[in-house]
Amino acid sequence: MNSIEHGYEVADSTLRMMAQKGVFLTPTDVDTLVAIAYAKAAGMEGPLPQGLVAYMQSERERLARAVKAGVPIAAGSDMYIALGMAQGAAARRVLFAYIQAGLTPAQVLQAATLTDARLLGFEDELGVIKPKAFADIIAVNGNPLDDFSAIERVVWVMKNGTIYKSP
Repeated sequence: MNSIEHGYEVADSTLRMMAQKGVFLTPTDVDTLVAIAYAKAAGMEGPLPQGLVAYMQSERERLARAVKAGVPIAAGSDMYIALGMAQGAAARRVLFAYIQAGLTPAQVLQAATLTDARLLGFEDELGVIKPKAFADIIAVNGNPLDDFSAIERVVWVMKNGTIYKSP
């Protein structure tokens, strides 16, 4: 499979070609919470700088244009900056950036499971619940389709068929 990571300034014509050829877009966007943490880490106080707000808006518009064009969206993060939060927690915030861009919770969950599995060529083993799949499953407190923040309230974890967290 082929993908373009970031795609920050991608043209609509390129998005149409990506959709036609089945090329995935892996946006590595930041949500408002990460933007605030980034600004604080850079020593900025007060409201977010207009340049950062404009950058986030351009990310969101690019993602909305890609979805409208039919480009398959994969979830991914380049979260390598120390922001005063665990790196995994910061990386997970990319999913909230997709929500802020207008994707539905179902679209975001599919990007992080089924679409990522397709991009990696593991659609029979990842992102599915069926015999011979990896059995990487979580249960959360709440319905992420109604309240996406439920993905941060993990109560049960199974990885490769072994339960690691249970209530």
